[in-house]
Amino acid sequence: MAVQTNYSDTQPAAVAGAQATMIPATVISRTVEGNAGIGFGKPVAQGTADKGCHLFTSGDTAVLGITLLDRSAAGQTVSAGQVTAHTPDTFAVGETARIITKGDVWVEAAAAVSAGDPVYATTSGTITNTSGGGNVQIAGARWDTSTTAPGQLAVVRLG
Repeated sequence: MAVQTNYSDTQPAAVAGAQATMIPATVISRTVEGNAGIGFGKPVAQGTADKGCHLFTSGDTAVLGITLLDRSAAGQTVSAGQVTAHTPDTFAVGETARIITKGDVWVEAAAAVSAGDPVYATTSGTITNTSGGGNVQIAGARWDTSTTAPGQLAVVRLG
């Protein structure tokens, strides 16, 4: 068995899906629907069932919220009673996802963003600051911090 011998001196400043501060927040839970799981810090839409959700995609017209990091998420795909796959940092289909609807959360920006910009969910399930291409604005949301390039983490404030 291999033993880890190299350790970072510091922890990362943030990870996608982590709450950014301890300001009052509203967090709900919903059952993940669809064909694939949902990663942390991703926009979700209402599912077909009551209390259901799925990754925001084309055809969706409103964002329910953004998934929060949850260390208990198994990310397991089950077929015929057998675990057939495991995707880390993911809520699997059928799992209960934690979703923030008000408060602040770290997300991976799909473009360079500036504090104060509006927040949009894209049809590919990412979060950006630009309209067009089927992007839907998240009502009452704004970018709280800035980035200089796509793929960097920034804080979105909801509500």
